[in-house]
Amino acid sequence: MGMIYGEDDSTPTHPRPQKVTFDTDRMETIYANFFALAGSPEEIVIYLGANSPIPQQGEPKVSVSHRLMLLPQNAKRLMVALQQTVRAHEDRFGPIELPPPPKPRQGGT
Repeated sequence: MGMIYGEDDSTPTHPRPQKVTFDTDRMETIYANFFALAGSPEEIVIYLGANSPIPQQGEPKVSVSHRLMLLPQNAKRLMVALQQTVRAHEDRFGPIELPPPPKPRQGGT
């Protein structure tokens, strides 16, 4: 399955493997090729969605389907787990190339 992370208070004083049962009865699977981040001192929010650009239709429309709200500590745990997972993926399958960031638009009205 992979790494499992939870709330701070679930960590025993002497770490040892803990059995976890996953209830997948209400699980949804979504495809996301878009994310946006927001936050406050108390939480970090990740918005997930998908866009399907239609040629010559103007600005693409993003359909945001899920909002994930995390304590900052759990967001950091997620970040570390994603870094480790991507590193392992690249070790196995090769580097993941990202396109260069878009150039900023020049002024105009």
